Amino acid sequence: MNKKGKILVADDEASLRLLLSKELSRAGYSVDVAVDGEETLKKIQDEFYQVILLDIVMPKKDGLSVLRYIRNESVPSEVIILTGNATVESAIECMKLGAFEYVKKPYSLQELLILIERAIAHQRVQIDIKVLRQELRRSGYGGKIIGKSKRIKELRGIIQRLAPTQSTVLILGESGSGKELVSRAIHDESQIRDKPFVAINCASLSETLLESELFGYEKGAFTDAKTQKRGLAEIADGGTLFLDEIGEIPLRFQAKLLRFLETGEIRRVGGTRDIKLDVRIICATNKPLELLVSQGEFRADLYYRLNVLSITVPPLREHKEDIPLLVENILLGQVFMKKFDKEAMNLLMKYDWPGNVRELKNVIERSCILCNGNIVTADDLSFLSIPKKIEEEIKETFEVPQFNEMEIMSLKEMERRHIINVLKHVGGHKGKGARILQINPKTLYYKMKQYNIITDYK
Repeated sequence: MNKKGKILVADDEASLRLLLSKELSRAGYSVDVAVDGEETLKKIQDEFYQVILLDIVMPKKDGLSVLRYIRNESVPSEVIILTGNATVESAIECMKLGAFEYVKKPYSLQELLILIERAIAHQRVQIDIKVLRQELRRSGYGGKIIGKSKRIKELRGIIQRLAPTQSTVLILGESGSGKELVSRAIHDESQIRDKPFVAINCASLSETLLESELFGYEKGAFTDAKTQKRGLAEIADGGTLFLDEIGEIPLRFQAKLLRFLETGEIRRVGGTRDIKLDVRIICATNKPLELLVSQGEFRADLYYRLNVLSITVPPLREHKEDIPLLVENILLGQVFMKKFDKEAMNLLMKYDWPGNVRELKNVIERSCILCNGNIVTADDLSFLSIPKKIEEEIKETFEVPQFNEMEIMSLKEMERRHIINVLKHVGGHKGKGARILQINPKTLYYKMKQYNIITDYK
């Protein structure tokens, strides 16, 4: 594992640099030093530090200039100002520029160590908040693995066994089944649960964008690279990096990913030096990687490197008994304070859910929008594509009579009569009628008006 964090000591006083470097290293930190403002800026551009201990009075560039650069370039390091020339004005200026703390020399080494720990904890919270906001925007259903079925209990058991290890994990499962949710659960139950969890969808990016997003880039690496950017792998340092849709990674980039997995080192786009990271890798795919390997679309050595431990997420159709719990949980996360009646829930239970939990979430949102009252009924789910076996069950229930094949009539008249017969045999229930006709209730209302169908039914 990496040390507790990386610290830059920026001070022109040699004895202080030596003392801090020695004591901080002894406390478990990785320490670099800078003798002036210009060297400080260069090191910040080349490396990421959790904490920068910064003197205000330094040659070439003073500490305030360095602090302004850190703020302007959105460098995520926490800065602790160490100064022997403390003034109220300079303290105010430093805090305005985002310094974490302002410390006057001389100071207690023990107090400084406590400050550093607080600064690193604050930085991790800020990163987690940023990542959490992104996750909430993507979140399918509340961020927890919901269900009491045998398949879900088995899944939780496998997660508990895999989580404590630091091995790479490959998550297999259909699209929308909750693979990212499983990866987050593995992270949350691991020893690095308090470290960053960072996700990237490999299918949504081209090879060039994927490399720059994952590994970062140096200023001037390409036309739009106005500043240096840390990649997601660096942001995840010490924690977990989740690579979703790993089967979509371009073949040429697979060699670079394999090198990262084997050495733990990355090189930013346009960079000349390697950066050592300590990241747990979790990957996911809905594609058969073995087949891709046989077809020459996925490197065999990368597949074997990824497939150290694997876990399969069951599709929703294999644990339908969890649907009521899932529906309840999804509704809790929505602005709609609604419930599903028995008939609507039965319809959800009979559907095969090819899009899995993601499709269930979308169906619930849509039905809540279409529903006029507080209770979602089967009518509100009429847009749901009904499988053939359910359609046959409905037809058997209502036994709609067939027309006399010898009777000659126009298509419009045939349609009009069919609508009338269906409405008669469902007791005028337009929702059931629309389901048998496989049309939207609004379409049924339109056709009744078009054909001047007036009934005494509800």
